[in-house]
Amino acid sequence: MASSARARMGAGRKTETYNAATPSNTRLHGDQSFSAHNLKEDKLAGVIFGCTHKTINECLSKQLFGLPAGHFTYVKNIKPGLPLFLFNYSDRKMHGIFEAATSGQLAIDQFAWSHDGRTKTLYPAQVHVSTKTQCLPLPENKYKSVISGNYYLFRHFYFELDHAQTRDLISLFVPAPVHPAPNKRSPSVPPAPVHAISNNQFGVSSHSLDPVPYKLVDQNADNASASRTSKNNFDEEASDWDDLDDGLTEKGLDAVSDYRPHINAVHDEQHDTMAILQKLQELSLLRQEKAQSSKDVVSISDKSIPQESPPGATFPKDPSNVTLEGDPVVKDNTSFEQHCGNDELVQIINEIAKKTEAIGKKQIESDQEILVLRKYVKNMKTKLQQLQYQHDKLQMEYSAVLLGETRNIVEGPSIFLIGGHNGISWLPSLDSFYPTIDRLMPLRPMSSARSYTGVAALNDHIYVFGGGDGSSWYNTVECYNRVSNEWMACPRLKQKKGSLAGATLNGKIFAIGGGDGYQSLSEVEMFDPALGSWIYSPFMRQCRFTPAAAELNGVLYVVGGYDFNSNTYLQSMERYDPREGLWTQLASMTTKRGSHSVTVLGEALYAVGGHDGNHMVSTVEIFDPRANSWRLSSPISIPRGYACAVTANDNVYLIGGIETNGENIETVEMYNERQGWSIPGYKAIGQRSFASSIVV
Repeated sequence: MASSARARMGAGRKTETYNAATPSNTRLHGDQSFSAHNLKEDKLAGVIFGCTHKTINECLSKQLFGLPAGHFTYVKNIKPGLPLFLFNYSDRKMHGIFEAATSGQLAIDQFAWSHDGRTKTLYPAQVHVSTKTQCLPLPENKYKSVISGNYYLFRHFYFELDHAQTRDLISLFVPAPVHPAPNKRSPSVPPAPVHAISNNQFGVSSHSLDPVPYKLVDQNADNASASRTSKNNFDEEASDWDDLDDGLTEKGLDAVSDYRPHINAVHDEQHDTMAILQKLQELSLLRQEKAQSSKDVVSISDKSIPQESPPGATFPKDPSNVTLEGDPVVKDNTSFEQHCGNDELVQIINEIAKKTEAIGKKQIESDQEILVLRKYVKNMKTKLQQLQYQHDKLQMEYSAVLLGETRNIVEGPSIFLIGGHNGISWLPSLDSFYPTIDRLMPLRPMSSARSYTGVAALNDHIYVFGGGDGSSWYNTVECYNRVSNEWMACPRLKQKKGSLAGATLNGKIFAIGGGDGYQSLSEVEMFDPALGSWIYSPFMRQCRFTPAAAELNGVLYVVGGYDFNSNTYLQSMERYDPREGLWTQLASMTTKRGSHSVTVLGEALYAVGGHDGNHMVSTVEIFDPRANSWRLSSPISIPRGYACAVTANDNVYLIGGIETNGENIETVEMYNERQGWSIPGYKAIGQRSFASSIVV
C-alpha cells in the first residue's frame, strides 16, 4: 500500500492537484507489464487494493484504501457495495471481505500514508470501505488459482476482478471465529452515544456507512485462548506500493527505526504514570465528595431549629466567633483531612515524576551508548570488508601465478555488477566478476539497496544514479572509487526516477529517460564534474521507460523502451551528436523491446533480449551506424529481460535477468563473432536480475 506514516487531516492546508490522466497500465517498478488491464465498468465486479505490515493498520482504522493515481481509470468505476479485497505485500496474504462504502474518488484523504502527515499522498485513487464479513486471511497458494489469469509475472497480478473471479474468491474466505471479550463496562455506566463514538475525520457519517470494524485475525490462533501472538515469517521486503516517498533509504532514519522499541518503552512508562495519576485524582474526588457530604450534614443540623433574634439585639462585629447559647460547638475536620490527603497526593505525584525523569535520563544514556556501539560496528564492518577485499585480491593473484598467468588478473578489465535482486532480496552490493576464472569478488556495498539504476564510468570512478529499492524511487547518486574501495555521495538528480539508461560522453555523464512507474520521461540530465551539478540536456524525441543506451565514436544512441502515453513498447532508435546538439531519429529495430540490453562490440551496437509487450524475447539485432540499418543475429538460448550485457576482451557477456514467468535466471551467456552464443557454465554469480553492470 503506502508508506508507514500517520496521516492527519488538517484544516488550512493547501489543496493539492492530482493528475488522473496518467495511463492506467501502471507499475511502481519497471517490470515490463503493468498492473491494470482496463476492464469495462460492467465487467468490473471487484477490486484488490494493496498494503504492507506498516500500512495495514492505517487502512483498516481509517477504513480507507488507496492506489497510485494511474489506477484511477478503474477505481473511479467503483460503486458502493462493490466487493473489495486487501492484499498485504509483506506476507502476500489476501484479507477480506470488504465492500465499497462510497464511490471511488481522488484524494479523499490527500495526506494519507505520508511520512509527516503534510506531504501529498502518493496513493490518491481512494475509496472508503466497510467490512462485509470478517474472515481469515488467505495465503497465496489458496487464492492464486482463482486469479491465475491476472498474473503477468511470477509475483505480480492485475488488481481488477471480473464477476467469475470475484465470486470464486469470495467463496474461498472462511469467517473468522468470534472470541467473546469480557465486558469491562460497569453496569451503571450507559453506552456512549453514536455521535460521541463516531469521530470521522473524513466528513462521512460513520453510522450512515454502517462500518464493521475489521480486526486482523491470526489464522493459527487457538479458539480457546484469549490472546495469541502471531509471528511474521516475512520481512517487509520490496513491494510495489510501499514507502514510495517516505525517505526510508536515508541513512538517518536507520537509527530512528532501530530505537523505536526503546522510545516505546519510555512511552509505556509515561502511560503507566498517567494511569496512576488518574487513579489518584479519582481518589481525591471521592475524598472531596465525602467532605462535602459532611459539611451538608452540619449545615442542615444548624438550620433545623430556626431562632428569632429579639428586637434591639446587637450582634458582634465578628459573627464567626459566636455560637448560640446552648448549642454544641461542632468542629469540622474535613478541610484538615482534605489538606492532608492532598499533601499525600502531591508527594506521590512528585515521586512518580522523579522516577519518570530518571527513567528518561537512563533511556537517553542507553540510546547514546547504542549510537556509539552502532558506529563502532559499522567501522568494524568497513575494515572487515577491506580486509576481505585484500584477501581475495591476493588469493586471485596467487592463483594467477600458479596458473602461469603473466598479467595481474585483478587489475585487468573486470565486470562490475551493481545491486539488483538475487531471487530473495534487493541488493546494495557491488561485485567484481572475473570471467576468465569464474570468480566473483565482493567489494564495498552501496549505502542502500538499489536496482533499475543508471550507471556510467568516468575518471576511474563508477557513478550509480536513480533507480529504487523495490518500494520507492531514488534521485540519489553514489560514486565508487576503485582505488580506495569507497563510496561517496554526489549531487542528486533533479527528480526521482528509475529504469533509466546511463552513458558517458566527452567527460560528462548522461541520465537518459526512465520514469516513476506511471509516467515515462523524455528528459535527459547531464552531470559535469566541473560544475558539480546535474543540468538538463536536450530532451529525446520520444518518452522512454526501460530504454537502453550506449556511446559509440563520440555519439550517444538510445534504443527501445516503453511509452506510458501510448501504452506501447518501442522499436525506435535515437542518436545524440553533441556537434548537432539535438536528438535525431534513426532506423527502427525489427522487434519492439523494453527492459532489454545494449552493448557495443567492434563498430556495431547489439540489442539483446527484452520484452515485446507479450513475453520475453530471445532475438538479437545488430545496428550498423554507417549504414543506419539493423540486421538479425543469432538468438540467445534463454529469452530474458532485465539482464546485464557488457563487452570485455571482444566478448559480449549477458548476465542474469528474468524469464517471462518472472523467475530469475542464473545462466550467463557469452558471444563472440567467431563462435556466436554459448553458455560457459559460470557458477560464481548465481541469480541476478534488475542489476546494472559496467566494464572499467
